[in-house]
Amino acid sequence: MNGVQAAIFSGSAMILLALALRLFLKKHLPHRVFPALWCLCALRLLLPITIPTRLSVWNLLHTPTAAQADGVISDVLTPFPSLATNSTAEPAADITGISPMLLIWLVCAILFAAYFVIGYACMVRRFRGTRIAPQPSIDTLLDRFRFSRDPHICVSNSRRAPLTFGVFRPTVLLPEDLPVGDAQFQLVLAHELAHIRRKDCLRKLLLTVCLCLYWWNPLVWLMVWLANRDMELACDEAVLRALGPDHKKAYALTLLDMAQRNPKSAPLCSGFAKSGTEERIHAILSFKRIPAWVGICVSVLFVLTASVFTTQAASPNTIPGQESVMQEELLEETVTAPKTEPVQIVPSDQTELQEVEPEESLQTEQVVSEQPEAPMYIWPLENIEAAVTDAFGYRTNALTGKESLHPGVDLAADYGTNVLAVADGIVLDCSYDAAYGYILTLEHENGVQTQYAHLSEFLVEFRDVVRQGQIIAKTGDSGWTTGPHLHLGVLINGETADPLEALKSK
Repeated sequence: MNGVQAAIFSGSAMILLALALRLFLKKHLPHRVFPALWCLCALRLLLPITIPTRLSVWNLLHTPTAAQADGVISDVLTPFPSLATNSTAEPAADITGISPMLLIWLVCAILFAAYFVIGYACMVRRFRGTRIAPQPSIDTLLDRFRFSRDPHICVSNSRRAPLTFGVFRPTVLLPEDLPVGDAQFQLVLAHELAHIRRKDCLRKLLLTVCLCLYWWNPLVWLMVWLANRDMELACDEAVLRALGPDHKKAYALTLLDMAQRNPKSAPLCSGFAKSGTEERIHAILSFKRIPAWVGICVSVLFVLTASVFTTQAASPNTIPGQESVMQEELLEETVTAPKTEPVQIVPSDQTELQEVEPEESLQTEQVVSEQPEAPMYIWPLENIEAAVTDAFGYRTNALTGKESLHPGVDLAADYGTNVLAVADGIVLDCSYDAAYGYILTLEHENGVQTQYAHLSEFLVEFRDVVRQGQIIAKTGDSGWTTGPHLHLGVLINGETADPLEALKSK
């Protein structure tokens, strides 16, 4: 699983977990907990990284097992031919270019981003307000919310007021028909100051970016909608905590009064009565102080649970920080058969030593000399008639219409076919790639590396020493493919080469 896929699955799992918490524990938790959880979900979606851990639930799903094959050597060891290129089978081409789906996603993401940016810019230009001079009542509220830098507080005749906008230079826009010294003025201003104190404009920006990138995911739309409601509930809670529960009734009436103005929502702005009026009034009237430790405990539990569902499966073959090891270093660790040393016999009637080789050793050498020389490279499949469905070299991608390099050959094979090591070597990597799926890399002598892609199962592990003809994996259709097959690639001293030329029998 690559970083983007991990972000999609992990973020979606976190959203579902946050939904479950909101559904069952909303009345028992501080409202300020949920906006924080939604932001954690958005951050996970925006971070295309993998977080491998052995505790991940993904260890149980969609991860090929590195089952030990106990060094099983195939019965079919055919020298690597060079005549399979004449096959006329239908290609199972790798999709290495930009797909139409990716293009559609990019265009829609740009359109959504343009909508929010242009809409925000146009609305801000209309928010022409007059800044209120410092007032004792306003200074008292600023002190209660502990502002180190006073925000801009303005009045305007805009129907969108009251609202707050601006991430780095926050501005509060209040209705001009609301008297400064009025009780409603104090409550409305306290609510908007709570938005600024809680950095809700920054939260909305984060959620908007997430929505632009994941416009196709209904869970993200649901997350953004609920996050906006929860931010309003959290601000209501903050106001009552700052002013006291005695203001519950007056605060609810103020909310109803502001809701009757029917203000329209504004992109990236926080308003007083924009959403969930009924839910907010019920929460205001039933307000009670909940200890902070309850929210902390639930947040910690959420993070721990999310780590199980949202982290990447840890593979023993892909341990971070492992460096490639030269073949000579690992071969020293292998067990070699002891050599038969000549036997020295000293006859009783002679003073000179005579070196006599045992009869058994002579017979062994004779047998070895009669055996045919093993081929340097063999065909990676037991079926020598496997067609080459896509050759090495530049070709026009069937989906994108663009010319790109196909760095290997594709061999037709049914799902689960045995994959053989073309020569003795060492396993350098068993990992996952977005395009080539589960891929295995072997290092051989003379700077040669072979790569086996689109696999369904690994039968060897990182740093294993394999023998020629050993069954190392099973074919599959992982990655970007049109069907099950084997992609065989060759690197010679780090340079891509045509496998049919580099590995063919001499």
